[in-house]
Amino acid sequence: MILDNPALALNIDVQSLVETIDRTLKERNWKHYETVDFKLVYSPFYLFNYDVLIEQKEQNQTFSQGTAGLMAINAISGKLEPYLVQIMDSQPVKYEKNTRDDLNPQVDKPAITMQELPETCKIKMAGQFSVGKDSLAVSGFRLVYWPIWRVFVSLPEGIQKMEVEGVNGYTLNIGEVPEREKGWMEVTADTFEKMKTPKGLMELTKGAGKFAAGAMVQTATKAPTHSKGIIDWLLHTTPGRFTVLFVVILIIVAAYVGR
Repeated sequence: MILDNPALALNIDVQSLVETIDRTLKERNWKHYETVDFKLVYSPFYLFNYDVLIEQKEQNQTFSQGTAGLMAINAISGKLEPYLVQIMDSQPVKYEKNTRDDLNPQVDKPAITMQELPETCKIKMAGQFSVGKDSLAVSGFRLVYWPIWRVFVSLPEGIQKMEVEGVNGYTLNIGEVPEREKGWMEVTADTFEKMKTPKGLMELTKGAGKFAAGAMVQTATKAPTHSKGIIDWLLHTTPGRFTVLFVVILIIVAAYVGR
């Protein structure tokens, strides 16, 4: 397929995509998941130049400061995308018009027309700089396609969409991916793994100390006073488990220092 406008060259292949999804989900503590579907999408963005005049009044005097730059706006949603500009500024970028037909890519069409574009960009940039539209000038509009992988994975909580941009492999909507709370056994295993190195031991000591302050408050206000209730609280509540873990860390640290 030949695109009607240039696209940033695709650098992330299927294998790299799989590795990115796996790494991202593990960072969110998801070990078990299933990839339901994935698709390469060429998403349209407009690049444009902007000039903005910022005025400030101090002691009855007006000071003006001008700034200019490059910005990208999603041609469908109208959302500004500074990360796309960051990619183009931080590394050599290649463009291509021929897509890989073996990947069966989808090409999205712009929803914002060229006629609507100047006013839309002014409104968005005015909000970005907190100035009036009359303080802005926009020009040099051109359409580019950004290759983005849309991936759907099955988690215990349901189907989750993930979007991985195809140039650097960055997960664009990482904030939408839920983070799974680790279980007691996982926390314990991770803790003992960190204890194998002095650096990890120091990190745990600092982290446990900060958590202990909050845990002690909860202990004083919520923990039961009778012995059976205390044991149940220590073993079956998150504050109680971390309190036990903190005590264990202190014992091990004391033994390590006393050697």
